Amino acid sequence: MKEIFLVLVPTLTIVPTAIAAAFAMRKISYTAIEGMTRQPEAAPQLFTAMIVAMALVEALVIYCLVIALMVAAKI
Repeated sequence: MKEIFLVLVPTLTIVPTAIAAAFAMRKISYTAIEGMTRQPEAAPQLFTAMIVAMALVEALVIYCLVIALMVAAKI
């Protein structure tokens, strides 16, 4: 029974977070590319903002991974 929890707890924590992060990154990149096509002169600033936003989303996923591993270690 404990082995099942060792698999389920991290999986149920990480999978929804990864899916949400993928959709968030999709929205970030779509919006940044749309802005770059409308205003090409602002492309470098938009690209920098896009990279920072994606890094923050990815950091959230990494935090969830760490929490999932901590919870799995206590089971």
